[in-house]
Amino acid sequence: MNFRNNALQPHLPLTASRHLKSPAFMSATLLLSALTSLSGFALSAGAQGKTKSKETIGGGTVASPALGPKPSFGIGGADMVLVKNWHFGTGGTIKNYAAMNDNFFYHDQFGTIGNGTNYGAVTVAPDAANALHNQPIEGANCPPVRQFTSDSLKTFLVPLNGATKVMPSQHNAGNGSFMAKWKLPNGGSLLGQDIVWETRVRYVTPPYFWFALWTAGNKWGKGAEQDLMESFGYDNGNGNTNYDGRYWHANSVEGKDTTDYGDWGKAMTSRGVTKYDATQYHIWTWLYKKDNSYAMYVDGILVQSGLDYHWTYGSKKTDPPIDMDFLFDGGWGHTQIDSVNRPLPASAFVGKFYEWNYSRVYLSRSTNKMPSEK
Repeated sequence: MNFRNNALQPHLPLTASRHLKSPAFMSATLLLSALTSLSGFALSAGAQGKTKSKETIGGGTVASPALGPKPSFGIGGADMVLVKNWHFGTGGTIKNYAAMNDNFFYHDQFGTIGNGTNYGAVTVAPDAANALHNQPIEGANCPPVRQFTSDSLKTFLVPLNGATKVMPSQHNAGNGSFMAKWKLPNGGSLLGQDIVWETRVRYVTPPYFWFALWTAGNKWGKGAEQDLMESFGYDNGNGNTNYDGRYWHANSVEGKDTTDYGDWGKAMTSRGVTKYDATQYHIWTWLYKKDNSYAMYVDGILVQSGLDYHWTYGSKKTDPPIDMDFLFDGGWGHTQIDSVNRPLPASAFVGKFYEWNYSRVYLSRSTNKMPSEK
């Protein structure tokens, strides 16, 4: 995600004009295995043989695990324990706003509702009790931005203050983004446990949308941060657009990534993702190990990896440790990226949404820190 908070002067991502050369890179179909990976449930601590158990949210530790499925595609191995199971929808563990409010904030880790002033759309709160000062509130001064279905949470983009045209610099659009209240104290060798973060999501988007699944901490100085997936609806001219979110990137901030996403389409193709339909569900997985290596996957396909990434303020081994937050951005526009800093008729938001099926965090049973960190 980068560009997190104006006051922190974070690293600027590559401009969208450098991300894409031609849609001709897309030549074959990515086979989805999301639905088959969802079959069967298991106790995450010790009773792995039992299936179809009732799901629970979990206490956030190996000693207080959640009930729910194992990691999809076997990522992380047999040692992983489900510690947080946010299954959205009336049939899941996050059934309604009571559960949502217990588990999520409607702002980022720096207490802002628009990534400082960078995002064009600001996050909307469900009620006054969960709102920051001057934050838009659903049903009070803003249309609804969240809807619970039987098996998902849909979040929407809406105009604010009766706007008929929205503009990022005016911040006159609202969204349903959120951030987990539960967090980890560290990551990598500082935590001493492997982490698997898995999220199943889809989206139907307007021009200039902004979507990201990312982790960062309570301080930001060129990291630590990992962008499991980020996409935005750029218009680079001459018909070169990404309004439907078919292109994306997966990157660390200041890490030594093995795949260069300077050109999104070319990078995706190099990893075997030759077509991506964002309107269909996909499973995004981040693996961050106690040896400080990391890997990112979509539908079980490795799309990014790297070594020696430290979860610190600055991403270097000698920098101060930071905690780890999990953020879910379903927004619109960006004031610092020209290709999405454009006006749009508010009517373009009609029928558009982000749909979240679940997000789950697993930790390894082993808690041994690396020798250098003891």
